[in-house]
Amino acid sequence: MRNKIAFSDHVEQMKWEDFHFDIMTVNTLPQIEDPEDIDNSFTFCDALLDTFKAATNKEVLKLLFISPDDISNSKFYGIAYLESKEVFTAEIESTPLFKEWFTIIDERTRKKETNAAKVYFFGANSFSSQPISNFKDNQVFEKSGLFISDHIPNAFIAEKLAKEKADFIAPYIQLEAKSNFQKVVQHFVQLVHAKGLVIIPPKNNDAIYEEFEAEAGYPFPNIIKEFLTLHNGVQNSAIMGAEKILQEWKDWYRIYNDWTQEELLDTYSTNEGKTLLMYTTPYWIPFFDLQNGNFLAFDFAPDTKGSAGQIIRFGADQEIGYIQADRLDLFLESLMDVDGDIQDYEWFSSE
Repeated sequence: MRNKIAFSDHVEQMKWEDFHFDIMTVNTLPQIEDPEDIDNSFTFCDALLDTFKAATNKEVLKLLFISPDDISNSKFYGIAYLESKEVFTAEIESTPLFKEWFTIIDERTRKKETNAAKVYFFGANSFSSQPISNFKDNQVFEKSGLFISDHIPNAFIAEKLAKEKADFIAPYIQLEAKSNFQKVVQHFVQLVHAKGLVIIPPKNNDAIYEEFEAEAGYPFPNIIKEFLTLHNGVQNSAIMGAEKILQEWKDWYRIYNDWTQEELLDTYSTNEGKTLLMYTTPYWIPFFDLQNGNFLAFDFAPDTKGSAGQIIRFGADQEIGYIQADRLDLFLESLMDVDGDIQDYEWFSSE
C-alpha cells in the first residue's frame, strides 16, 4: 500500500509530494437529524477514525484532518498515525453528505469566516483544531514531513519518553525511609479511640505487595507495610486499605506512563522545595483519600529539601505535590486536632 509508510527519522525530511493521497470515501456518516446536537463533532470524528481503521486494518492512535480554504471546490486530507507505528495518508472524497457534515462541525460557517483552512486533531474522545496559519513557514504543505513528525502520538516514541522520565527522577529516588513505628502505633490508636473509628482488621497482603513490585519495579515500602499491620483500612474514613492503595497507585501510574516528562513537570508553580514540581510520579503511593481524585501519599522521590516517606498532597485538583507532614506519625498526630470526623476535608487548604 503506497500511502502507508513506516515512521522513522527520515519522515521529517519528506515533502508533501513525497506522500501519496489516494481518494477514500467516508461511508459511515448518518443523515443529519439535528444540526445543533452537541455530539455532532464526535460523530464526525468517529466516522473518520472508523474509515481509516477499516482501510488499514489497524487501530488509529491519532488523525490529522486538513480542511481547505473553500469547501466548495477544494480537497480534504487525512493523516493517520497507526498502532503499527506507520503513517497512512489519504484524500477524503468530498461527497455532498460529507460536506454537509463538515459545514456543521466547522465553526467558521457560524462566524461567516473565509480563508480559514484548519488542521483538526482527532483521537479517542478528543477533538480540537487550529488554523493552518498558526503553523510557521506554511509548514503543513511546505515542510510536511516535519509537520507530521512534530505531531506523532506518544506511543510512537514510548521508549524514548520513558527513558526521559526515568533519567529525570532517578536522582531523587529514596526507597529507605526512616520511621518511628512506636509513635505511629501510639498516635493511630489514640486517633481511633478519640474519633470512634472502626478498624478493618489487617490481613496477609503478600499477593498485593508482589503485584505492586511487578508493576512498579521496586519493593512495596516497609513503612507502609508496617502501617498496614495495624489495619486494612478504616471504615467511613479516608484511611485506605491495601487493595485500595494498590488500585489508586495503578490509576496514577497509568497517567504517569501516558504523559511526557514535559507534561508532568510544572515549572510555573512553587512549593517548599520538599516535593518535586510534578503532577504525579510512580514513587507517590496514595493512602488517604481526599475525594474527587485527590489524595495524601507517601513520597519516595522527594525534592532536595524533602525526606523519604514524607506525606504529600497531590491529585486531580493539584498542579504539583505539596508537603503535608514530614513523617507518618506527625501526620496521624495532626489528625487529632481536626474538629469532627476526619472525612471533613476543609482543613486541607491549597497553597
